Parts: sequence; structure tokens; C-alpha cells
Amino acid sequence: MSLERTARLIVLALVASAIGCATPYMPPTKAQPHAILKLRRTYQTSGGTHLREGLSIEGHAAFDAHDVTESAGAARTDALLVHPTTAEVRVTAGFFHTEMRTVQEAYYVQVPYTTTETYSCGSGTSYQTCSRTVTHYRSETHYRTVVRPVEVSDGSCATALWFSPAVNGAYILEYEYAQDRLCRLACFDQVPGAEQGTFENRPCRPPSPEDIRRAKKAR
Repeated sequence: MSLERTARLIVLALVASAIGCATPYMPPTKAQPHAILKLRRTYQTSGGTHLREGLSIEGHAAFDAHDVTESAGAARTDALLVHPTTAEVRVTAGFFHTEMRTVQEAYYVQVPYTTTETYSCGSGTSYQTCSRTVTHYRSETHYRTVVRPVEVSDGSCATALWFSPAVNGAYILEYEYAQDRLCRLACFDQVPGAEQGTFENRPCRPPSPEDIRRAKKAR
């Protein structure tokens, strides 16, 4: 396997683990203080057969999508409720295809072994020490070669930013995927426009260093 191909497998594994292994984000209910966060994704290029997308808030998985590559041909937007607190949001996206590969798989075997232990035996006033053999088991790691489907990366990118949503605010995260390891993430505050029923997108006000410090401390 080439170094470049190995690197792509590693990148895909990191993207998948960042999405799949994170603990779930607990969004507020509509009855609780909240803001609306919309995630809009656009792709200039694509690849492979499938696309996996994810959004995490303070390291917690808030959104996860898995679709065919063709879905990247048009912009898509999903919305969720978020807590009105300073937080780091991270967006990840990865294109991939699946290949059958020979890999090493670990499995565990219970192996018996014996020890000798002593105990008091006899009756009445005649006591003595006896011994007996006891069987125990220990777990040993073994390996075997198996053929399994493996996800191979065809391009991925992750990026993050900090923002401080206000109660009842509406925000848009614009994620733009340009190519492998090149993407952009921007935040916009959706405010009412001059005409009724219209809205304007203004750049989000970045949180202060003190707000970020407090958010990191609260993790």
C-alpha cells in the first residue's frame, strides 16, 4: 500500500472517529432557553460513492448524516436547537468508497491454568493442612487474518470556529468544501430585514477571549 493511500485511510478513520465516537449533544427543548443553528453545506468537488457529514458542539456529536456522493451536488441545510452559550463548533465531511481488504483481527481465548492451594482439613481434635489443585482461566489475545470491507477516503476536511448564540437567535453555519483538506466555515447571524418577512445574514460577532476561556474551563 502506498504512503498516500495509507494516509487517506488514516484521515478517514480520524474523521469517522471524530463523528462516531463522540458523546451525543443534549440540545435544549423549545421550552428552555435556546437558539436555532442551521448548518448549510456546499461542495465544489466530490468523490467516492458515499458522503459522511458531522457537526459537533464542544466535542459532542450534534448532527450526523450518511448519504450517497450524488447528494453533494446540491446545497443542503439542516437545523437544530442549541444552548445559548459560547461553544466551539466543528464540521467534518468525508467522501469514501468501500473495498474488501485482508486485515488482522484480534480475538480472545480463555486459557486454563492450575495452581495449588492449601486448606485446613481433618475432624475433631485432629487437624492438618491439605492441598488441592484449582483450575483458573486467563484471557489471551490471539490474531487471525480476515477479509472485511474497509472504508477508503476519497477526500475529507474538518474545520471549526467559536460562536456565542443569544437566546432566541437564529444562526447559519456555512460549510464550503473545496477539495481534500481544504474547506471553509463561516457563521452568520440571521436578523429581520427591513421588509416584513425578510431576513439579513450578518457575520456573527466573535466571542471574547474571556468567554472562550470560561467555555474551555467548563468542559
